[in-house]
Amino acid sequence: MYLTKDATAATLRQVAALAHGSTFVMSFLMPLELADPEARPGLQLAEKGARASGTPFISFFTPREMLTLARETGFREVRHVSAATLAQRYFAGRMDGLRPPNNAEELLVAVT
Repeated sequence: MYLTKDATAATLRQVAALAHGSTFVMSFLMPLELADPEARPGLQLAEKGARASGTPFISFFTPREMLTLARETGFREVRHVSAATLAQRYFAGRMDGLRPPNNAEELLVAVT
């Protein structure tokens, strides 16, 4: 989210050139308008705070865009892991109700 789309592509290209079978995981932000409505105010606040601190959110990707970019830059296997899947896996059953927002920060899992 802190890199331009060109810088993200260049980074992915470099990582995709690593040893065959290497696994790379990165998070990416979906466009804020795709976030769940109840999560948008918090995400907008985070985006505003990042900008104010000198580290603005520059790039947003849909899962399809991120998967396409990863394939185009040389990864042979790519997978999207949604925030909802992560929340279900790691936050289910919490008594305090803590959960990350759906459709916000997502993961790319890619294999060279």
